[in-house]
Amino acid sequence: MGVQSPPQWTPQQPQSTVERSALTKVVWFGLVWIAGIVAGWVLYFFVFVTSFTSTFFNTLPPNPTPSQVSSAMGPLFQSFTIIIPVVLAIEVVGVILLTLALRQLRTTDPEFSLPSKLTLLLVAGVVLVAIGVVPLFYNLPNIIASAPSQTGATPSSAFMSSLGTIFVYLGVMALGGLLALIGMVGGLILGVWKLGTRYGETLFKIGAILFIIPVANVLAPILVLLAAIQVRGRLPAA
Repeated sequence: MGVQSPPQWTPQQPQSTVERSALTKVVWFGLVWIAGIVAGWVLYFFVFVTSFTSTFFNTLPPNPTPSQVSSAMGPLFQSFTIIIPVVLAIEVVGVILLTLALRQLRTTDPEFSLPSKLTLLLVAGVVLVAIGVVPLFYNLPNIIASAPSQTGATPSSAFMSSLGTIFVYLGVMALGGLLALIGMVGGLILGVWKLGTRYGETLFKIGAILFIIPVANVLAPILVLLAAIQVRGRLPAA
């Protein structure tokens, strides 16, 4: 009889290593989200300053025609078709990082299972919003140019067709907004709140609340970033 070799033991990753890796992704989520906010502010400020100080925009006649308004506002709308995808893409990257972190943590705590799934709805919702809003801003100059130039005039067929297209874009945006809302509350906010519960870190919970408060939500990723750094520092080294 041959001597059977003992079964090989495959070491598993320690729980602290998994949690440190997940919290590192949360740190990157905070950094990327902050970068998206800063990039959005900078781009919006640049576009509005350049648009409202341009010579052509300030030299519109007192009663401009739709085509003149379209020509003046066209560069502003075209700029939005670049700014919005850039800002949304940065936020999507941040949400994906948070999703990966929650998926890692659910291996140690099943409480993270639901948020790790619902964050995917946030990603899908943001993508749908971008699909609707980008072509909307892109086609707004043409829609304005085809509008009736006189009060009470019969709208052209091109203008009515453009209005129908607008409703399609708005429908896509509404669907995306609904998915994003579900993913935001049940995924991102709930996931960050559960981080605070698991690690006893109040900054996580405050950050989760601030995500749903307008204006104050710019502080949310900063608090999440600080909390993740503090908690990761308390975990034992691998």
